[in-house]
Amino acid sequence: MAGTKLSLLDLGRIDTDDGFFIRGCNAAVQSNPRPQYERRRVAVIAAVIEHPTAGPLLFETGCAQNARQEWPELAWDAFPVNVYEEQHHLDKALEAAGYGIDDIQAVVMGHLHLDHAGGLEHFRGKDIPIFAHELEIKEHYYAVATKEDIGAYVPGDLHWELNWQPIHRDETELFEGITVRHMPGHTPGLMTMQVQTRNSGHFILTSDLFHVRDLFEQGLPQGWLGRDSHAWWRSFRWTQQLQRRYDATMVYGHDASVLEELQAQAKYFD
Repeated sequence: MAGTKLSLLDLGRIDTDDGFFIRGCNAAVQSNPRPQYERRRVAVIAAVIEHPTAGPLLFETGCAQNARQEWPELAWDAFPVNVYEEQHHLDKALEAAGYGIDDIQAVVMGHLHLDHAGGLEHFRGKDIPIFAHELEIKEHYYAVATKEDIGAYVPGDLHWELNWQPIHRDETELFEGITVRHMPGHTPGLMTMQVQTRNSGHFILTSDLFHVRDLFEQGLPQGWLGRDSHAWWRSFRWTQQLQRRYDATMVYGHDASVLEELQAQAKYFD
């Protein structure tokens, strides 16, 4: 859409075991009972979309600024945020792209895990809409209330102070040229977002449907972080069709190489 501008935000780096992302990676088998464990440095990624009528929108928010103190120890041990300087803080990354926290008119959440929803702390008590799929909102509250998955989701007390706007359908055009789709597999309510620009074409922001490019480009199933294999394959095939139909540029949930390649191409895409 004419006037739409997309900027990617670099919110730091996490070092973790590749087995979390890719099924079978690092697994011991009879022929290789002691494999060499591969670790990967991945990025924490968000995006700000300047829309001609809706104003600046934020897709995902990265980690809480005090993640080391706020995350459960097991979560930090598995996913330490080892590169997190001032420039990676959400407010500073937005400033580098030309925006302030108070400029953001709405936030769209792919899902509500610690490393994607922690930055919602900046919108505590504000009235701007926070869009998320209804199943993700429900899963978050259930997980925290029952403590069945509390380590993956941000604490529940923050979310009472946010202006939730649930998405109910499988496909919703939030604003002209911006479409969100329900793509479960990693979490029950995960959503991807497609952004249409006039000169740079379409972009699909996958959140953690695909953590890294290997999953989509090689058709490799999710590793230990996958929750629902049947739903994930359905979402994978749907995204394949969409990518081909729109010749879309893919932005994966944590792929540092893709982030760096796109940021080297342009400061923003319009």
